[in-house]
Amino acid sequence: MCFSATASFTTAALLLPVAAYTISTALKTDRRYLGFAIFPLFFGIQQILEGSLWIEIGQSDSAHSHIYALGFLFFAYLVWPFLVPFAAFLIEPRRNRKTAFLALSALGLLLGISLFVPLLFNPEWVPLRVVKHSIDYNSRLIWEGIAPYSVMRITYASIVCLPLLASSEKQIRFFGVIIALSVIVGFAFADYAFTSIWCFMAAISSIWILFMMRTLSRR
Repeated sequence: MCFSATASFTTAALLLPVAAYTISTALKTDRRYLGFAIFPLFFGIQQILEGSLWIEIGQSDSAHSHIYALGFLFFAYLVWPFLVPFAAFLIEPRRNRKTAFLALSALGLLLGISLFVPLLFNPEWVPLRVVKHSIDYNSRLIWEGIAPYSVMRITYASIVCLPLLASSEKQIRFFGVIIALSVIVGFAFADYAFTSIWCFMAAISSIWILFMMRTLSRR
Protein backbone atom coordinates (compact mmCIF):
# COMPACT_ATOMS: atom_id res chain seq x y z
CA MET A 1 0.00 0.00 0.00
CA CYS A 2 0.93 3.62 0.08
CA PHE A 3 1.94 3.92 3.76
CA SER A 4 4.24 1.06 4.78
CA ALA A 5 5.36 -2.50 4.14
CA THR A 6 3.17 -3.70 7.01
CA ALA A 7 0.08 -2.11 5.48
CA SER A 8 0.82 -3.64 2.09
CA PHE A 9 1.39 -7.14 3.44
CA THR A 10 -1.71 -6.89 5.64
CA THR A 11 -3.79 -5.93 2.64
CA ALA A 12 -2.36 -8.86 0.69
CA ALA A 13 -3.07 -11.25 3.58
CA LEU A 14 -6.69 -10.08 3.48
CA LEU A 15 -7.06 -10.39 -0.28
CA LEU A 16 -5.48 -13.80 -0.89
CA PRO A 17 -8.12 -15.82 1.06
CA VAL A 18 -10.78 -13.74 -0.69
CA ALA A 19 -9.18 -14.73 -4.00
CA ALA A 20 -9.27 -18.40 -3.08
CA TYR A 21 -13.02 -18.15 -2.52
CA THR A 22 -13.84 -16.04 -5.57
CA ILE A 23 -11.80 -18.19 -7.97
CA SER A 24 -13.14 -21.49 -6.63
CA THR A 25 -16.70 -20.15 -6.76
CA ALA A 26 -16.32 -18.98 -10.36
CA LEU A 27 -14.89 -22.37 -11.35
CA LYS A 28 -17.81 -24.19 -9.76
CA THR A 29 -20.66 -21.91 -10.84
CA ASP A 30 -19.91 -19.80 -13.91
CA ARG A 31 -16.46 -19.57 -15.47
CA ARG A 32 -17.37 -16.41 -17.32
CA TYR A 33 -16.80 -14.66 -13.99
CA LEU A 34 -13.18 -15.81 -13.71
CA GLY A 35 -12.03 -12.47 -15.10
CA PHE A 36 -13.44 -10.71 -12.05
CA ALA A 37 -12.70 -13.57 -9.66
CA ILE A 38 -8.94 -13.20 -10.14
CA PHE A 39 -8.97 -9.48 -9.26
CA PRO A 40 -8.32 -10.06 -5.52
CA LEU A 41 -5.45 -12.44 -6.37
CA PHE A 42 -3.75 -9.98 -8.69
CA PHE A 43 -4.30 -7.07 -6.31
CA GLY A 44 -2.87 -9.21 -3.51
CA ILE A 45 0.24 -9.99 -5.53
CA GLN A 46 0.58 -6.32 -6.42
CA GLN A 47 0.43 -5.35 -2.74
CA ILE A 48 3.09 -7.96 -1.91
CA LEU A 49 5.32 -6.38 -4.54
CA GLU A 50 4.81 -2.92 -3.10
CA GLY A 51 5.40 -4.18 0.44
CA SER A 52 8.67 -5.71 -0.73
CA LEU A 53 9.51 -2.42 -2.43
CA TRP A 54 9.03 -0.56 0.85
CA ILE A 55 11.53 -2.90 2.51
CA GLU A 56 14.11 -2.45 -0.25
CA ILE A 57 13.70 1.33 -0.23
CA GLY A 58 14.37 1.28 3.50
CA GLN A 59 17.55 -0.70 2.87
CA SER A 60 18.58 1.55 -0.03
CA ASP A 61 18.77 -1.44 -2.38
CA SER A 62 18.23 0.18 -5.76
CA ALA A 63 18.60 -3.04 -7.80
CA HIS A 64 15.89 -4.95 -5.97
CA SER A 65 13.76 -1.82 -5.65
CA HIS A 66 13.68 -1.47 -9.41
CA ILE A 67 12.57 -5.10 -9.87
CA TYR A 68 9.72 -4.77 -7.37
CA ALA A 69 8.71 -1.43 -8.87
CA LEU A 70 8.51 -2.99 -12.34
CA GLY A 71 6.41 -5.83 -10.91
CA PHE A 72 4.01 -3.35 -9.35
CA LEU A 73 3.82 -1.24 -12.52
CA PHE A 74 3.26 -4.35 -14.64
CA PHE A 75 -0.12 -4.68 -12.94
CA ALA A 76 -0.83 -0.95 -12.72
CA TYR A 77 0.12 -0.07 -16.29
CA LEU A 78 -0.48 -3.24 -18.29
CA VAL A 79 -2.76 -5.73 -16.52
CA TRP A 80 -5.59 -3.53 -15.25
CA PRO A 81 -6.39 -1.48 -18.39
CA PHE A 82 -6.58 -4.75 -20.32
CA LEU A 83 -8.17 -7.07 -17.77
CA VAL A 84 -10.94 -4.87 -16.39
CA PRO A 85 -12.77 -4.28 -19.71
CA PHE A 86 -12.03 -7.88 -20.76
CA ALA A 87 -13.63 -9.22 -17.56
CA ALA A 88 -16.70 -7.07 -18.30
CA PHE A 89 -16.70 -8.40 -21.87
CA LEU A 90 -16.76 -12.02 -20.67
CA ILE A 91 -20.01 -11.69 -18.75
CA GLU A 92 -21.83 -9.09 -20.88
CA PRO A 93 -24.91 -10.54 -22.62
CA ARG A 94 -25.67 -7.59 -24.90
CA ARG A 95 -23.82 -7.77 -28.19
CA ASN A 96 -23.22 -4.03 -28.72
CA ARG A 97 -21.82 -3.53 -25.22
CA LYS A 98 -19.81 -6.72 -25.52
CA THR A 99 -18.17 -5.43 -28.69
CA ALA A 100 -17.47 -2.06 -27.07
CA PHE A 101 -15.90 -3.69 -24.00
CA LEU A 102 -13.68 -5.87 -26.17
CA ALA A 103 -12.57 -2.78 -28.09
CA LEU A 104 -11.75 -1.01 -24.82
CA SER A 105 -9.80 -4.07 -23.69
CA ALA A 106 -7.74 -3.99 -26.88
CA LEU A 107 -7.18 -0.26 -26.44
CA GLY A 108 -6.19 -0.87 -22.82
CA LEU A 109 -3.68 -3.49 -23.90
CA LEU A 110 -2.10 -1.12 -26.41
CA LEU A 111 -2.02 1.68 -23.85
CA GLY A 112 -0.53 -0.66 -21.25
CA ILE A 113 2.19 -1.82 -23.60
CA SER A 114 3.08 1.78 -24.42
CA LEU A 115 3.26 2.64 -20.71
CA PHE A 116 5.11 -0.41 -19.41
CA VAL A 117 7.37 -1.89 -22.08
CA PRO A 118 9.61 1.22 -22.43
CA LEU A 119 10.38 0.97 -18.70
CA LEU A 120 12.01 -2.42 -19.29
CA PHE A 121 14.64 -0.81 -21.51
CA ASN A 122 15.04 2.45 -19.63
CA PRO A 123 15.60 1.77 -15.91
CA GLU A 124 16.26 5.45 -15.27
CA TRP A 125 12.64 6.20 -16.23
CA VAL A 126 11.48 4.87 -12.84
CA PRO A 127 13.11 7.20 -10.26
CA LEU A 128 11.43 5.99 -7.06
CA ARG A 129 10.91 8.35 -4.17
CA VAL A 130 8.75 8.59 -1.05
CA VAL A 131 6.42 11.59 -0.85
CA LYS A 132 4.11 12.15 2.15
CA HIS A 133 4.45 8.52 3.27
CA SER A 134 3.57 7.23 -0.21
CA ILE A 135 5.66 5.85 -3.04
CA ASP A 136 5.79 8.16 -6.03
CA TYR A 137 6.73 6.01 -9.01
CA ASN A 138 6.99 9.12 -11.18
CA SER A 139 7.76 7.03 -14.26
CA ARG A 140 8.57 8.75 -17.50
CA LEU A 141 6.19 8.03 -20.38
CA ILE A 142 6.79 7.89 -24.13
CA TRP A 143 3.77 10.17 -24.42
CA GLU A 144 5.62 13.10 -22.86
CA GLY A 145 5.53 16.04 -25.23
CA ILE A 146 2.63 14.44 -27.13
CA ALA A 147 -0.17 14.25 -24.59
CA PRO A 148 -0.35 15.87 -21.13
CA TYR A 149 -0.03 13.54 -18.17
CA SER A 150 -3.56 14.45 -17.08
CA VAL A 151 -4.94 13.34 -20.46
CA MET A 152 -3.21 9.97 -20.13
CA ARG A 153 -4.69 9.51 -16.66
CA ILE A 154 -8.18 10.35 -17.87
CA THR A 155 -7.78 7.94 -20.79
CA TYR A 156 -6.60 5.20 -18.45
CA ALA A 157 -9.43 5.85 -15.98
CA SER A 158 -12.02 5.82 -18.77
CA ILE A 159 -10.80 2.46 -20.09
CA VAL A 160 -11.00 0.98 -16.60
CA CYS A 161 -14.23 2.56 -15.36
CA LEU A 162 -16.54 2.76 -18.37
CA PRO A 163 -16.99 -1.01 -18.91
CA LEU A 164 -17.88 -1.45 -15.24
CA LEU A 165 -20.32 1.47 -15.17
CA ALA A 166 -21.98 0.34 -18.43
CA SER A 167 -22.27 -3.35 -17.53
CA SER A 168 -25.68 -5.02 -17.68
CA GLU A 169 -24.95 -6.60 -14.29
CA LYS A 170 -26.12 -4.43 -11.39
CA GLN A 171 -23.35 -5.60 -9.03
CA ILE A 172 -20.69 -4.85 -11.64
CA ARG A 173 -22.09 -1.34 -12.04
CA PHE A 174 -21.91 -0.85 -8.28
CA PHE A 175 -18.29 -2.04 -8.35
CA GLY A 176 -17.71 0.48 -11.14
CA VAL A 177 -19.07 3.28 -8.97
CA ILE A 178 -16.65 2.30 -6.19
CA ILE A 179 -13.70 2.23 -8.59
CA ALA A 180 -14.72 5.53 -10.20
CA LEU A 181 -14.95 7.18 -6.76
CA SER A 182 -11.49 5.86 -5.90
CA VAL A 183 -10.14 7.45 -9.08
CA ILE A 184 -11.74 10.78 -8.22
CA VAL A 185 -10.38 10.66 -4.66
CA GLY A 186 -6.94 9.79 -6.01
CA PHE A 187 -7.01 12.69 -8.45
CA ALA A 188 -8.29 15.14 -5.86
CA PHE A 189 -6.24 14.27 -2.79
CA ALA A 190 -3.26 12.16 -3.82
CA ASP A 191 -2.03 13.44 -7.16
CA TYR A 192 1.55 13.29 -5.88
CA ALA A 193 1.44 9.45 -5.73
CA PHE A 194 -1.69 8.57 -7.66
CA THR A 195 -0.56 5.19 -9.00
CA SER A 196 0.28 3.78 -5.59
CA ILE A 197 -2.71 5.18 -3.74
CA TRP A 198 -5.30 4.36 -6.41
CA CYS A 199 -4.09 0.77 -6.68
CA PHE A 200 -4.44 0.41 -2.92
CA MET A 201 -7.98 1.78 -2.92
CA ALA A 202 -8.90 -0.44 -5.87
CA ALA A 203 -7.39 -3.43 -4.08
CA ILE A 204 -9.59 -2.84 -1.04
CA SER A 205 -12.57 -2.27 -3.33
CA SER A 206 -12.02 -5.67 -4.94
CA ILE A 207 -13.33 -7.27 -1.74
CA TRP A 208 -16.74 -6.40 -3.19
CA ILE A 209 -16.17 -9.25 -5.64
CA LEU A 210 -16.47 -11.65 -2.68
CA PHE A 211 -20.09 -10.57 -2.18
CA MET A 212 -20.70 -10.65 -5.91
CA MET A 213 -19.51 -14.24 -6.12
CA ARG A 214 -21.59 -15.23 -3.09
CA THR A 215 -24.66 -13.90 -4.89
CA LEU A 216 -23.67 -15.85 -7.99
CA SER A 217 -23.32 -19.08 -6.00
CA ARG A 218 -26.86 -18.72 -4.67
CA ARG A 219 -28.45 -18.42 -8.10
